[in-house]
Amino acid sequence: MAVGFYNFKELHNEKLQADIIERFKEIVSKNAFVEGEYNTKFEQEFADYIQANHCLLLANGTDALEIGLQAYDIKPGDKVAISAISFFATVECVINQGAHPIFVDVDPETGLICPDSLERIVNKYPDIKAVIPVHIYGLPAPIEKIQPICDAKGIAIVEDGAQSHGGKYENGKMIGSSANLCTYSFYPTKNLGAFGDAGAITAPNKKMADKIMSIRNHGRSPDGHKLFGRNSRCDHLQAAVLDLKFQSFPKQNEQRKEVAKKYFDKLKDSKVELVPEKYLDISSWHLFPIRLSNKEEKYAMKEHLSKKGIGSALFYEKAMPEEKPCVDFPGEKEKAIEFAAKTLCIPMNPFVTDDEIKEVVKEIKAFF
Repeated sequence: MAVGFYNFKELHNEKLQADIIERFKEIVSKNAFVEGEYNTKFEQEFADYIQANHCLLLANGTDALEIGLQAYDIKPGDKVAISAISFFATVECVINQGAHPIFVDVDPETGLICPDSLERIVNKYPDIKAVIPVHIYGLPAPIEKIQPICDAKGIAIVEDGAQSHGGKYENGKMIGSSANLCTYSFYPTKNLGAFGDAGAITAPNKKMADKIMSIRNHGRSPDGHKLFGRNSRCDHLQAAVLDLKFQSFPKQNEQRKEVAKKYFDKLKDSKVELVPEKYLDISSWHLFPIRLSNKEEKYAMKEHLSKKGIGSALFYEKAMPEEKPCVDFPGEKEKAIEFAAKTLCIPMNPFVTDDEIKEVVKEIKAFF
């Protein structure tokens, strides 16, 4: 039985397509292409859902990270600590601000930023201005543990929540509801995805929300331009898609959680390593990672699954400090390199059936 990694056919079913087309026709008839009513509507409903004070739609998730740093006044030459396991955009945003990235190592069981490593890094580099923890795979980064480390030294936190839509911190509160800025990507493969690029950032207060609103629109404010911003407005078409898909999003997140629980139940006694069980009810389960014993076994497992028609993906094939443009950046990376070498992600979407789960588990066990 073939099992796809994604299932866009079910996600973008005929009913959804028809509803989207009607919305697009409406927008075209009104010539309302940028920052329309669906932008405002979605910003409010997403903020309400994740218990954030403010949500600002942006052009994409990378812009969200860069604007988050700019909102905290990160300037060229400033140092920014970042988790060593993430998508390349997390380091890219630091470089694009002219700042200097310093890597923080990860928990070897999760790939999440390690508080002990962060404490060593901020003591070694006392002039660090910001930290970017990543809610990787939808697992919540340990914000409760790193917050006091940062607060004690006046370090800003920009949470990279690109994969965490609808997930919860370990204290049970929604990711995005903290006192920090939290960024999101709505790339089509995300739990909540647009039909192209889109992103957002949540803010804890009006002052910061107004600043982000200004930055995303060329630095404009009600009484003129007060700073240099950029063009990072989310177009009305993408907002309309997000608003429509949001209607099914909470249920689909619950379906992801059920898939994760079934995988966990069937694989917990196998030869692959899983993330700790405590994450079952709080992760957004954007991805379901498994860990093999080494890099060679990881690639062999991927090839075995592929031959059986089962999709898998390398999130991430390398830790960021191993990427060619990053090899000379300072920090800690040992556990991150080890984690990336062993990690493979298996099919995870709201529509994975029980039979498909059995097939994936059967072939993982057959590999050994």
